[in-house]
Amino acid sequence: MSEKRAEFRIPLMARVDILWGDADGTPRVAPAVLEDTSHGGMSVRMKQAVRIGSHITVKWGNEQVSGNVTNCRIEKSDYIVGIKREPDEEAERK
Repeated sequence: MSEKRAEFRIPLMARVDILWGDADGTPRVAPAVLEDTSHGGMSVRMKQAVRIGSHITVKWGNEQVSGNVTNCRIEKSDYIVGIKREPDEEAERK
């Protein structure tokens, strides 16, 4: 199956922590695996679903990236969460 993507994606496999607020605004933290990244976004694999539109922060080591969830789909027993980086972070990477 061929996919048309606007940006080239770099495949990765890194353990990260995901921080977000659930539907009630309760802060949540969960482990995840960073699957790929691009200039404008990334995707992570995790055991919990995250609501589309949620503000999310991905942390690993001393690094941190924030953005909004654009999609969340189930694949086997995991959720693949797509994240669009915040515009400020996109400008810094140019």
